[in-house]
Amino acid sequence: MNEVLYYLGYFFNTIVFCIVLFWMKKFYSKRWKLFFGPKKDLATVQEHELYSNFLTAFCFLVFLLISFQLELFLLSLEMDLVEKIKLFYTSMVIVQFSWLLTLFCLHLVRGCTFSSAARICTYSTIVVMMLLGMQLISRGYFDYHELSIIYKVGLWICKVIILTALVTYPIRSIKDYFKQKRAAAS
Repeated sequence: MNEVLYYLGYFFNTIVFCIVLFWMKKFYSKRWKLFFGPKKDLATVQEHELYSNFLTAFCFLVFLLISFQLELFLLSLEMDLVEKIKLFYTSMVIVQFSWLLTLFCLHLVRGCTFSSAARICTYSTIVVMMLLGMQLISRGYFDYHELSIIYKVGLWICKVIILTALVTYPIRSIKDYFKQKRAAAS
């Protein structure tokens, strides 16, 4: 099981890298309008979707890096195991909540509506927070470690759902680009 999750992690990181490349290309063409563009840029549903997907991917990537670094730091602490477990899961819940709060605030500041990818990521993050809370209670307070398989599988399912939601816009955008290029050549 751990080998499957290990290789799934490599696949996950490869997809995240491709998402970063796509949004860097979009950022190069749009410049800072993706963050600070005027409200008149949000005239169509497609533009709302573009900005919402960018903000969602941006927040996801930033908080993915933050949670990874925090995870490494917390696991390296020298302290009692039960206290370390409590601190770890509480901190991860706070990071997930901060990601949701940042996503909501950026959408509010930008003035765009939530895309379907942003909604899916929000709902999946709420499930991740519940899984983290389950682990906090079972491992931190009751010293019961048998739910870890549910936690691992549930966490990976949520990651795959979030990744799928984040990758749909770039794939659809690339497909539309080639369709337009083929139509122009005809």
